[in-house]
Amino acid sequence: MTYKAGIWPLHEDRKRSIRECLEWLEWEKFIYKDTRVSVKPNLTYPRYAPGVTTSPHFLSALLDVLLERTKKVTVCESDGGNRSYPAEEAFQGHGLYDICSSKGVGLVNLSRDRWEMVEIPMTLHGDRTTQIPLPNLLLHESDLLISVPVPKMHFVVRYTGAIKNHWGCVPDSMRLQYHHVFHMAILEIIKRVNSRLTVVDGEYFLDRNGPVAGDPVQMNLIIGADSPATADVLLTNLMGFPPESIRYIRDAQARGIAPQNLDEITLNTPLDPFKTRRFTLRRDPVDYLALLGFKSKLITRLVYLSSLRDFAHSLITLLRGGSRQVNAYVEEFGRKNSPG
Repeated sequence: MTYKAGIWPLHEDRKRSIRECLEWLEWEKFIYKDTRVSVKPNLTYPRYAPGVTTSPHFLSALLDVLLERTKKVTVCESDGGNRSYPAEEAFQGHGLYDICSSKGVGLVNLSRDRWEMVEIPMTLHGDRTTQIPLPNLLLHESDLLISVPVPKMHFVVRYTGAIKNHWGCVPDSMRLQYHHVFHMAILEIIKRVNSRLTVVDGEYFLDRNGPVAGDPVQMNLIIGADSPATADVLLTNLMGFPPESIRYIRDAQARGIAPQNLDEITLNTPLDPFKTRRFTLRRDPVDYLALLGFKSKLITRLVYLSSLRDFAHSLITLLRGGSRQVNAYVEEFGRKNSPG
């Protein structure tokens, strides 16, 4: 199987860069005048933050280019994880009400949409399954999804980019209760919502820690790929670590939906000139608590869903006093909950 991706400098004229990207990916084979396109940015913070969320300017330019082929475009996102903030707050903080209204583009909070429980295989062979909710918009009222992620280091899964951006398609703000099946669920989500094209906002990447705290690094790039998995194989190589070191990318490779290496990707240009920085993860000691909970259904239920929730949160708040993830969020917004 062959894969296709590309990388370009982000010109001052963002629309020019985005159009070059989509033309390289042969978007005319996917998007027609009546194609219903959903666009999923990364709004993991209630306002725009470089390296943390998709830039409103980048998203606005992408919408303009998409409207050249179809008028049926909708931007969508779910509420912040762990009930940290409603998607409407993020829409407001990124200027999306004005952007979408001025262009005649839909804007949907997936957590307010109707949900449908879908079966998710828990093994490669599908011999065990579970269920997670997905929104009606993406299952039945959209022909394809375009993911618009920001490349970051991540304090739990180490790296987040195109694939993990789809976790925000789960409309339940307590989606952390499904973390223990994340690595299999995320790949099924991509399949169910027909995520075809990925357009990466690479103006800033996030180094050292994330998805909220860390060091924004200005890269001024746009990366496009024919699938989220292709994008992540390219991005991890660009950032300086092997894609197979990330479990969900390794799982995608095992399922035959991700390139094994760069040699399987048809690129528009050699990648090496763009490798200007090696990105590394530095976890806070308390981040390992979240890592443990991510892997354990029992711990997740005790901390977030049981009658011990308030006590557990008080204890974690005490222990997490020095956490960059919590401080970056709580100091500005005064939230009890950290973002999920």
